[in-house]
Amino acid sequence: MSSVSVVSRLLARRASVLSERAESLALCQARSVAGSTASSQDGPKTATPPPDTTRGATADLCDVHVTASVDVVTESDVQICEAGYFRDLGGNLAFSGKVSTVKCFENNPLVRKALEEEGHGRVLVVDGGASKRCALLGDNIAEMAYKNGWSGIIINGCIRDSADIAKMPLGVKAITTYPLKSSKRDVGLRDVAVTFAGATFRPGDWVHADGDGVLVSKKGRL
Repeated sequence: MSSVSVVSRLLARRASVLSERAESLALCQARSVAGSTASSQDGPKTATPPPDTTRGATADLCDVHVTASVDVVTESDVQICEAGYFRDLGGNLAFSGKVSTVKCFENNPLVRKALEEEGHGRVLVVDGGASKRCALLGDNIAEMAYKNGWSGIIINGCIRDSADIAKMPLGVKAITTYPLKSSKRDVGLRDVAVTFAGATFRPGDWVHADGDGVLVSKKGRL
């Protein structure tokens, strides 16, 4: 047998093998597509439930009231505080209410004075300048706050007596804890706009807070 004839037979056999492999691959792909189509047509339908804003959860409220894509920079009537800025330190993880503010630095007389008032479900927002040199809230003032009907306290600063405050039916968010009490020298300012954690809190705004974060609404309760 000539060398040309041998080469021709080898090439023919190789072509036949490649053809069989191609047919097998095409059949597998066809079966895969058919199975996927049948699954999508006949399988169980799982619809995403609509957000349940009646729970007051910040995630549900964002789904309804913060509709712009994260890729779009836009102004909104609902602000979201910076992630990881606060620790949850009160006995109530979730809380909400109308905002009242105190602006002070390493002095807390006005914090006490504010929480001596009837809270009517409000949230006291304290801008302590992010100081970590002393605490602006302790167990005595926190106890007075929940007994007077305050919903929660958000502090741009520190608290102390955290073990006791964690047992109280009160929402408390702060940067961290520190055992030293504050000074009583400067009174501070009451019910002025304060800005920290990437948001501005104005008297009369509404705060919604839980384990996922803090929302600040200009529109009132969401």
